[in-house]
Amino acid sequence: MGQVNLNEKQKQAVEFNKGDLLIIAGAGTGKTSVITERIIHIINSGWAKPSEILALTFTEKAAQEMQTRIDERMEYGYDEPYISTFHSFCDHILRNEGYNIGLDGSYSLLSTAQAYIFLRKHLYDMPFKTLLPKGNPTKFLNDFLKHVSRLQDEDVSPEEYEKYAKSLPKSTDDLKEEYTRVNELAQGYKKYSELKIAESKVDFGDLILLTIKLFREKPNILAKYRNKYKYILVDEFQDTNYTQNVLVNILKGDGKTPFLTVVGDDDQAIYKFRGAAISNILQFKERYPKAFEIVLTENYRSKQEILDSAHTLIRHNDPNRLEVTERIDKSLVARGVFEDDRNSVQLMVSQYESIEAERVAEEIMKLTGYGELVKLREDRDSQTFDEKGQSTFLDSQTPGKDAKYKFSDIAILVRANSNADIFVQEFRNRGIRYKLGGSRGLYFREEIKNLIAFLRVLTDFTDEVSMYKLLTMGIWNFSPREYMELIQLARMEKLTLLELLEAEWKIKIGEESFSEGDFKEIDSKIMDKILSPQAIAGVSTLLMLLDTSMKKIKEGRSLVEILYDFVMNSRYVGEFLDKETPESIFAISNINKFFELVKNYEKDNPDSNIYEYVDYLNYSIQIGESPLVDSVDMDELNAVNIMTVHSAKGLEFPVVFLVNLVSERFPTKARGDALPIPDELIKETGIENLDEKEANIQEERRLFYVGATRAKEKLYLTASNFYGDAKRKKKPSIFLHEILDRSVDEDFKEKVQVNDFTDDIIHLTSIEGLDQSIIPSKDIMNIVKRFSYSQLNVYESCPRKYEYAYVLRIPTKGNASTAFGTTIHNTLKDFYTLLQRSKESLGGIVQAPTKDDLLALYGKNWVRSGYESKKQEEIRKKEGRKIMGQYFDKVFSLEESPLRLEESFSVHFADVVFSGKIDRIDLIKSGEGIQEVCIVDYKTGSEKSASDIKKDLQLPLYALVAEEKFGLKVVGAKYVFVETGNCVDVNVSQDRREEAKEKLIESLESVKKGNFKATPGFVCRFCDFNSICEYADL
Repeated sequence: MGQVNLNEKQKQAVEFNKGDLLIIAGAGTGKTSVITERIIHIINSGWAKPSEILALTFTEKAAQEMQTRIDERMEYGYDEPYISTFHSFCDHILRNEGYNIGLDGSYSLLSTAQAYIFLRKHLYDMPFKTLLPKGNPTKFLNDFLKHVSRLQDEDVSPEEYEKYAKSLPKSTDDLKEEYTRVNELAQGYKKYSELKIAESKVDFGDLILLTIKLFREKPNILAKYRNKYKYILVDEFQDTNYTQNVLVNILKGDGKTPFLTVVGDDDQAIYKFRGAAISNILQFKERYPKAFEIVLTENYRSKQEILDSAHTLIRHNDPNRLEVTERIDKSLVARGVFEDDRNSVQLMVSQYESIEAERVAEEIMKLTGYGELVKLREDRDSQTFDEKGQSTFLDSQTPGKDAKYKFSDIAILVRANSNADIFVQEFRNRGIRYKLGGSRGLYFREEIKNLIAFLRVLTDFTDEVSMYKLLTMGIWNFSPREYMELIQLARMEKLTLLELLEAEWKIKIGEESFSEGDFKEIDSKIMDKILSPQAIAGVSTLLMLLDTSMKKIKEGRSLVEILYDFVMNSRYVGEFLDKETPESIFAISNINKFFELVKNYEKDNPDSNIYEYVDYLNYSIQIGESPLVDSVDMDELNAVNIMTVHSAKGLEFPVVFLVNLVSERFPTKARGDALPIPDELIKETGIENLDEKEANIQEERRLFYVGATRAKEKLYLTASNFYGDAKRKKKPSIFLHEILDRSVDEDFKEKVQVNDFTDDIIHLTSIEGLDQSIIPSKDIMNIVKRFSYSQLNVYESCPRKYEYAYVLRIPTKGNASTAFGTTIHNTLKDFYTLLQRSKESLGGIVQAPTKDDLLALYGKNWVRSGYESKKQEEIRKKEGRKIMGQYFDKVFSLEESPLRLEESFSVHFADVVFSGKIDRIDLIKSGEGIQEVCIVDYKTGSEKSASDIKKDLQLPLYALVAEEKFGLKVVGAKYVFVETGNCVDVNVSQDRREEAKEKLIESLESVKKGNFKATPGFVCRFCDFNSICEYADL
């Protein structure tokens, strides 16, 4: 990536070096470019070393994008600035410094769903009375967690809340009631915090609150970080909450340095529901009156008509905007080049919600060159649908040549996730490709919903909804019609569906041993009247898998193993592999991500079981905590984007449809907290003379503004008179009047529209009739972007195995070796961290770690998954304890000086990021600015032969990275074979490093060419993929 061309204001922001800086960056003005260029300029100008720069963002994606842009501009091997989210930054500090305030640095980080499960486990330890209704004891748990989160956002500690609660008067009955309520909440907050500390748990709100506590109570630690960073940059400053702002102000302090740069746009402050405080950016100049101010208004995204309309809208938030308070001009000026700037903003009003969705679909087909395929109602007889409701047509036609946009150029932006459903259904009916973004991510993908249904059935045989989902997956050859007839029979017999199948198959799932050949004759009323022979075979397979899974549950097997056996033995993954379409590859990628999430859950909750996991999963889905799908794969899919406006923040699309623009949908009504925190504890000053209702309207207006400014060339505003079954006509959104700068009442008057006639509903030929060339091929979709030594090792052993593992990303269930290796690595990392702290402490305040410490850490880090049986796990755990004891006696020495532990790295080789993690880097000698080190790598398997070690590339590559990226001088490297305690030195000379680098690049080129030829042999019988590889030598 070459030098970025900057306009005058951008250049001024990049090169400013006279103090603190406020950059007001309007939509599409190159905010990210300015931040990254400023960081690069600071480094290249010698104002600060990269390690003296801290950049805080709000999402991991933003941090990664910023880091990538900087990497592309800097010389190879440069020292990286610290770029992370607020929470990651605080997590880093607490894990390294938290022991100073009594915090266990190896704490577990709780997600919202995990916090709920944790709190529910301790429900009767909590001092709840009114918050613990006997009929529904968990009723207020979610509200209580939101209450705690708001307290954390406002920098309210448990001690401060308790002190406030006890100070309340209670002279009257009303005051007594309030006193009791607040004191119950305060005591609950205190107890919840104590329980987390006792079990080494931390939630996301704690990360920032505890870091502030650390800085306030330990001024020496604060001074350390103030001195470390000369420049602090904060992205999206308008979205900071009160506590995040406090953190920034504490780090900044009252001195000249560190220099503070904040970048934001008050008109794009849209996260009040998460606690964001718009006052932070509005009042920045009050706290830092000497800060210089730069306004970026040159827009490189949208047409001028779109920008002018959006500005007309947002001016209705005056005077509570920087444009007024700072007396600046924020009118955006289009700098993009467009063929035609007319009719960029269009209003589409329909009579009914269904017609709105149809008209949106029709317009999309015209924009993408399929307008000629639109058919009238009389051709509907030729239309058929597959088992998933996806439209297919017998009379496919060739698309027209007037396509102006691809499907992926278009976005449907909804105010709430539920508003997307009707558009999803309409697109499925027409064969329009679509992809759901935002919080309705992974758990809402069809391929993942099937797996969730399987887990739910295992935990509840009476869950008929999940049983239906499971039976109609397609792999069992079971039709919805057959399901309906079966369920009717089950009702007649007063049985659940699974009970009926057990009765007809004469089995008891999880209690008897049987196989397909053991099935007795099936009752004739199923065989002859309900199920086809194919469906009977499918149901038989399903019942066997459920039986096997239930037995594994009773044996205490890991959830990953149960899932793995199901997806492999049912041919679920095989079905996707056989299709070889971009969608099927994407589905496999999502299945793999789901497996990783389950693995992480089991790692973080070693004593959990499938029932607790499904409970956690259900709650995650309930609160919308669904992980995002693989963004790389998703971005490459040529499909219409459907997402909430919040999710679209930071994105841009040539064509945007803002839909459902009526009162109560956009803007929505303000929703107060069920358990609000007292006004006296709210430290965010807010906006003066603004009531709650108007504050909500202004927040919604900013959200509308964000949605409108995502559009580059066309902005469609759509609405209907009636939604759902409502008989009352909806009012137009107030924002329609404002953005169009006219009344739209006339547009909403009932009138005849061609699309209102049911006989004129339009349809499209099937997806198979569309131009497949606009969909990336499997090879393009899965182009290698990251490569590790583990991947290199797999590729060298068998390219086909590499394809399964890293291109198709088929999940594996793991094994005992991997689990044991993870246990040992984590144990030694924690152990050597203790050694580091003891060496760094003054006067021996922190004692050197002992053998007892090592054994305790081993027990704490034990990974249960991957073992064939409970007995195998118990034996291996006992062996491992002995191994750790021998390690302490034979290998460990207090003279060792660990410099870096589990050090992650990412470097560029042949246009690919080579990444990995170095187990340990020991300091051998230091002087004259040079650190001589030895690289240490732990091996938990059998010892390698001398010839294998001689050919090994891992440590030569790691030595190359350590010198070129970390600036260390590598004078030695060794493998530590943990099970025997033997240490073997490895040659990492310059010649070996160059040889390893050449081999790595050679393998990378082969991978990029798609060379995945199988190399069958004896090792095939130990391969995770031998059941699906046609070349396996078994």
